[in-house]
Amino acid sequence: MRETKYTGKYFSVLGDSISTFLGYNPPDCAVYYDWEHKCLAEIYTPADTWWGKVINALDGKLLVNNSFSGSTVSKLPCFEIESYGCGDTRTSALGIGTLSPDVIIVLLGINDWGHGATPFSDDDGDGPDNFFVAYRTMLSKLKRNYPNAEIWCLTLPRSHWSANPDFVPPECFRHHFGEYCEAIRKCAKSADCRLIDIYDPENTYDTIDGFHPNAHGMLTIANAVLSHLEGGDTDDN
Repeated sequence: MRETKYTGKYFSVLGDSISTFLGYNPPDCAVYYDWEHKCLAEIYTPADTWWGKVINALDGKLLVNNSFSGSTVSKLPCFEIESYGCGDTRTSALGIGTLSPDVIIVLLGINDWGHGATPFSDDDGDGPDNFFVAYRTMLSKLKRNYPNAEIWCLTLPRSHWSANPDFVPPECFRHHFGEYCEAIRKCAKSADCRLIDIYDPENTYDTIDGFHPNAHGMLTIANAVLSHLEGGDTDDN
């Protein structure tokens, strides 16, 4: 494998069900890709996941995958446990002992859309139930806890279901899907984090149920991320 600027670097992931994988998440995290779903999706090893493909392509090492199935960025009343991404628990659990991540990859927000969290703040007094406020808070905590880490903010990819072509994921529940992506863009820019903009309605990932990627879908997401790192960003030269 060719060397990149990330060769040997430690990567941590902050995500939801799309990024879970049995045996690779903290014990308290709910996992979507258990044995049953791994087999349905034909995802058998971390190398088959989107994050595994990205880290391997960059010649890096996984440190922590803090992904929690069903989790949001925003703190919504329907959640009784602190699974939300803007909380202290998850934003401080991306290292191991004295090891801290060199890169933190954040892919969160699809469940905020699904729960209808308000995407933007119209009031300076809005709290963490607002997606924009919560995402901004999350980045602030990540930067405080891991000041030397690069933080990559991924916008939200769109999906399809090849086995059920009549199913079309809606663009809008209470709010438009793209509004959450725009909130991520604004938060990443204001926090001086790296934006990985993979929202592209013309480049959707395949799924086992309309939302959770299968092996082909994982590859699509990984390739979308890596395409933003081309042009010298991953090379030493």
